[in-house]
Formats: sequence, C-alpha cells, structure tokens
Amino acid sequence: MGNLINLLFSFLLLFTPFAINRVAAISPAVKVKAVKMVTSGEKNHFFGYYGINVWNKNKTHLLSLETDFNDHLPGAGEKATIGLVNLKALHFKALTQTSAWNMQQGCMMFWNPVKPNEEFYFNDVVDGKLVSVLFNLKTNSRTVLPFPVSGLSHNGRFAISLNYGRISRLRKVVSYPGTTDPNPTVAHPENDGLFVIDLQTMEKKLIVSFAQMAAVIKLSRPDIADKHLWTEHAEFSRNDEKILFLPRTIQPDGRSLETGLFTVNADGSQMKEILPYGSSVSHFGWRNDEEMVITYNYNGKSRSHVIVNCSQNPFMAVSGFAHDGHCSFDKSGEWILTDGPKDMKKVENSVQLFHLPTQRYFLIHAFEMVLPRFLGAGTSSDTRCDLHPRMSDDNTMICVDAIDPATAKRQIYIIEISIGY
Repeated sequence: MGNLINLLFSFLLLFTPFAINRVAAISPAVKVKAVKMVTSGEKNHFFGYYGINVWNKNKTHLLSLETDFNDHLPGAGEKATIGLVNLKALHFKALTQTSAWNMQQGCMMFWNPVKPNEEFYFNDVVDGKLVSVLFNLKTNSRTVLPFPVSGLSHNGRFAISLNYGRISRLRKVVSYPGTTDPNPTVAHPENDGLFVIDLQTMEKKLIVSFAQMAAVIKLSRPDIADKHLWTEHAEFSRNDEKILFLPRTIQPDGRSLETGLFTVNADGSQMKEILPYGSSVSHFGWRNDEEMVITYNYNGKSRSHVIVNCSQNPFMAVSGFAHDGHCSFDKSGEWILTDGPKDMKKVENSVQLFHLPTQRYFLIHAFEMVLPRFLGAGTSSDTRCDLHPRMSDDNTMICVDAIDPATAKRQIYIIEISIGY
C-alpha cells in the first residue's frame, strides 16, 4: 500500500503547475560529512548576504570581509578588509578595503562570471561617491566603476544598480556609512529606482522608477502617496531576462516594513506586481524563469515559504516551512536551502534543505549563536548574525556566517554534504 501511495503522489506532482524539474518517487538522502569553521582569530570574518556564490570557480578560495567589531553598525571611516580564504590552508589573505559595507549584506561581493577565478566586484565609497570596484587577483588592481552593484547577470554582461544612499537614509540595517540620498524630500522620485548597467558599454539605464512603482501600488493603497519608497533587493532570473525587486516603505514606528514583490523584464518592459504591497515579503530566490520561493504573509500565516509562479495561480506553501528564512534554490531547482526558525531559548539557528519534488525535509546543522543579541533579540537587530546560507553550484558545500562559541566572533563555516538518490 505504501508503494502505491508513493506512486500516486508522484503522479500528482507531475501534473501540478509546479512540475518543472520534478523527479519521480525516488527519495533523496542527504549526508552531512563535516562542519568546519574556515576562519578564526580575534577579528570577525563574514560574507554577508545569502544566495550568492562565495567560491571561485575552482572552489579553492572564498571571499570574506574582516572587521574589528561586530557590535555596532559601521560609521563613516570604519572600513572593512576584503580578503580570500584559502580553504586548504584555512588562511585569510587581505586584499583591499571597502567603506561600503554592513553586517547583513556585506559589500555585495560577486565573482565575475567572465573570469570566475580571477575577478570579483564589490561596493565602495570613493571621494564621497557610491561606486563598485572590479578587483583583479592576478594584478591586485582596482578598476572603479561609477555606480554600485546590487546584482549580476549569470553571463556577466549586465549589473543591477540600486541607490544605496537612499537605502541608507531609510533603513540603517543595510546602510552604507557616508552616503547621501539625492532626493531626500521626494517620496517617489522619477529619476531614481532600479537601474541596469551594460558592463561592456557602461551604459546605465533606469528601467523602473520609484514613481512608476508608486503609480501601481497607489491603485490599491492610496495611503502610500506620502511614504518614501525604496528597494534594497533585486535579482536576475535564471535566464537573465527578468528581474524581481521589492518596493518598500517604513512604518511610523521606524522599524516595521511594508513590502511587495514586482518583476520587470531586463529591458524595462512589462513591469508586473506579483505580490501586492503590504504582503510583508521578506526573502526570495528564483527557481527558474517563472517560479521562485518567497517568504511572506500567506493565508493568514506570518512569513511562510511559498512557491510563487509569475504567470499563474495557485501558489504553493512549502510543507513545514511556516517561518521566515533566507531562502534560495540550488542550480537544479529541486532543493530549497534556508535557515531558521531561530530558537531563542537554546540560542540556536539552523540550516535546512527541502527537496521540493518529494516534499522531504532535512535538518542540516544547528549552530550555537552564543548570545541572544546575535539572533536579533531586544534592540540589537541591526547587528544580528543571520546565517545567510549559500550553496555551491555542485551541491557539495553550504557556506554560512555564524558565531564562534569560543570567542563570540563572527566566522565563516563550511558544511560539507553529499546528496544521493
């Protein structure tokens, strides 16, 4: 009877709207081979954001920030050191510094897909201006580009650029010190929003303005008229033809967010509201060019993991994941990697994998986070240490930022795994 139920379940999965990349009723197995702290010492080491590749192509090194403190937001003049971690020697090699960083997103480092063993991008502030830097490991040279980078296309041709000066004014937790908003008194600027950069020609194009976002939102929420709008997250789809982004405002309490989810073609056409403003969208990850996993308020539940299709309903809640988490898909689109929920009593946070075709859940590892403030307790939310899990493209490693129990410093951990069927 059990085999019959499994076969029936698999048959039903194949004919759901979410059947892309499904496998039959072959149950996967995940083995945790090792959990290694790959940075150490009296200084803090971390990467920052989730769902971004930290490894060079050969997977011999990973990118890391190094800082002297982890208990306050960086101020003007407080720089972070950027370096490479040798995964064999477990040694951090300093390369350069940045003034554009925070503890949640780091400085938005991206390996250059065109030269994935040799070059990477990161954000910086140079002469009071927000820029990005293309760093070459062979020459130890910095090429300064006159715009910050928030995302890269998979082919390395295009970059997403957001105004971190506006973000810094409106949401300090992901701010860059020493930056300014060119439109501090305008709620919905027409000359600011989501930009796409052609990295070959350096042409910068505003593809969606804040005024355009607000015009759509005001159809159902006219109360947004005087609320200052920004977006701090944007990401290319798997084929680089679409970009998702989150329009946001802050509530009068200065902390609570109202957020929606939009997509737009990379050329600026066909902007579409996928989840309405006020859905409390938090985190996201593309599965393919139409589907994504989103955490938001779904069916009356706060911040559930939900599979969202850009073109059709119904959406599908991920079984057992009725919590917020930093979620992303692996390269195959079969596995969701996420973290949480945080256990405030045990002072722990954990990493999980979920196999979407068979609806199987795997607890990968629980990390001791030492102090409640590293989980965001009390007024320390801005300096919390989220795990921000990141998966290697061959599904053999998971990278997280966690706390070393011996020193209470932020350090980078690698979880080595194997997946079999």
